[in-house]
Amino acid sequence: MITRQEKALWAAVIILAAGVLFMGSLIVIRGLKPAGSVHESEEDQRGLDAVASFDGQTITEDEWVKELKRARGHEVLLQMLNQKAVSTEAKALQIQVTPEEIAEKVHEDASGYESEDAYYQAMLVQLGMTSEDVRAEAAYQLTLEKIAIVNIHISDDEVDRYVDQHEEEFEPKRQYELAWIKLKSRKEANMTLDRIEQGEDFGNLAGELSLDEYTRMQGGRLGMIEEDDPFVPGELLSAAKGLEAGDIAGPIELKDDGYAVMRVIDIVKTGERSSGEIRASVRKQLALNEAVPLTQLEASLRDKYGAKLITKPTPEQGAK
Repeated sequence: MITRQEKALWAAVIILAAGVLFMGSLIVIRGLKPAGSVHESEEDQRGLDAVASFDGQTITEDEWVKELKRARGHEVLLQMLNQKAVSTEAKALQIQVTPEEIAEKVHEDASGYESEDAYYQAMLVQLGMTSEDVRAEAAYQLTLEKIAIVNIHISDDEVDRYVDQHEEEFEPKRQYELAWIKLKSRKEANMTLDRIEQGEDFGNLAGELSLDEYTRMQGGRLGMIEEDDPFVPGELLSAAKGLEAGDIAGPIELKDDGYAVMRVIDIVKTGERSSGEIRASVRKQLALNEAVPLTQLEASLRDKYGAKLITKPTPEQGAK
């Protein structure tokens, strides 16, 4: 399950995905022009590598690659140069990233998902990244960060001062997996509680009775929620703090409107780290705060190793 915060973030990702689909549509539209355009008939294109066909017209691999280059080629080529420059600099500085560091970063990035498998699946569906791609990107980011801070020294006093001033950041937090049924009145909430006590299924009742359109058809599930999530009614979170997994509470009066019956599906404690782990994380973040921006570092490394684009960018690419 994802939190309401993550749902808002995924909305942005969905917009990005929609943009990719739109670009893909342009590719298809350009590729399926009517007869008389740049595309020849299947008969005329014998011997060429066709990758798609429609109504007697074909799209060749060359045309496909050309369109991909036009749409995203400049960015992909630039990233390939970044990878080579960062790899070369890391070897020169004898910087390495361990499998354990990669696993830890992926674990951190997946912290808002039900599991790492769910995170990998989301990356595949939304961004087309395989699990290998995700780990490779994590390794690249970690390497780039190590290069950025290699000559930056953060004293123990600076680390101590930050930890003392931000103790709340390092306290373990709870996540609640909740489901609710939103109702108009206290009377309706009490009647719903009676039906639950008589053995009726909570999810079925949510689908039948809840006023919340978003969660009603999901059995009332709100997902996995941080204990201070601002997108969830505070009354629910306050009630959850005194409950255990499996408990049902209500009627809960909502500040905005109505009442709720709530079920605590699960409780997970997150963010538990040793003192050494906390100090290492703080030291790294303070160093990154003093380092040059990572995109600027990539550009400087490309210049250092003489990387350049030989192909001419299109007018759209040159404007970026």
